[in-house]
Amino acid sequence: MRSLFLCLSGACLLVLSSASGSMAATQTVTTKPTLENLPPGTSVYFDDKKCGAGMIAKYSKPQRRNQLKRECVKP
Repeated sequence: MRSLFLCLSGACLLVLSSASGSMAATQTVTTKPTLENLPPGTSVYFDDKKCGAGMIAKYSKPQRRNQLKRECVKP
């Protein structure tokens, strides 16, 4: 019984860790994000050449608002 519990716990942790890692990854894109091509609740990096040295623009679209948020971040 104990070994079954440990096996199931390990499997749950493995599934959760792999899912959270893939969902949290922010991708770098080559075309400028727009309201139409960025799904709600996602963020992408895009080098628009407006940020300082060693920084890149991060575009985000909130879940319930129809606007893009842009900020310069270190990748």
